[in-house]
Amino acid sequence: MTDLVKFGVLSSIFVTVLATGLVATSRDAIYLVRTPGLLARSFFSMFIVMPIICIGAALLFHLPPAIKVALVAFSISPVPPFLQRKELMAGGHKEFVVSLLSLAAVLSIVFVPIVSSLFGQWFNRPADVPPQKVALMVLVTILIPLILGMALRSRMPVLADKAAGPAGLAGIGLLVVCLVPLAIKFWPLLASFFGDGTVLVLALIGILGTAVGHFLGGPDTFERSVLALSTSARHPGVALAIATSADAEGKRALGAVLLYVLVVNIVTVPYVIWSVRQSRGSAATR
Repeated sequence: MTDLVKFGVLSSIFVTVLATGLVATSRDAIYLVRTPGLLARSFFSMFIVMPIICIGAALLFHLPPAIKVALVAFSISPVPPFLQRKELMAGGHKEFVVSLLSLAAVLSIVFVPIVSSLFGQWFNRPADVPPQKVALMVLVTILIPLILGMALRSRMPVLADKAAGPAGLAGIGLLVVCLVPLAIKFWPLLASFFGDGTVLVLALIGILGTAVGHFLGGPDTFERSVLALSTSARHPGVALAIATSADAEGKRALGAVLLYVLVVNIVTVPYVIWSVRQSRGSAATR
């Protein structure tokens, strides 16, 4: 991945999270602190159940080593910055979306280096992910743009409301511009994972993760959709940092991460459509 593409991806993440911050408040960010039961269920779903599912798949199925590393890396990474628009579209509460994004990011600064080291020893593929590397990525791609967006909203709420939509679209558009040539460049590598059942296993993991998050999300329709999507999908930048540190073949790790992102986004489309219909039905009965 060229430096230009890296810069483009980081810029798109920054702008996307900034757009989320433009419609959020500091009270939204600590929503889960005020609801400890939901906080416990969310972290249990994301950082305990999902790793168990991924480790189980890595042990049960004959998967390429790079895929196994990528699975473990994804299972312990924070919420992906781009998921917020998808969650909100599925009917998720804004405060839950923002709070889960921020708190999971803070937790990952300590959680990721410790757990990646343990998993690396377990799979005999040492993963040395310095805490400062995770902290820098989390700060640049999540915390700084989120705080900046909330600060702008507190001072200029009208302007923030007008800018949030265009900023979100700009972030997604920039990501597409960056990832299309990347996918074309690495397509032969992605194709090397086809034909041996790997894609089906990844799809199953994505479906299971979504189902677990849905049922642990509690009775609220909106909160279930947020946790479902946050459990099955994670921050690709952090996952890639873990995977490449544990895999000497950095290109295969990159291919594995891209493949997981692609598969999970595809298999969760029906769930998003269903959640939108459910949220509209719930809103109509209130």
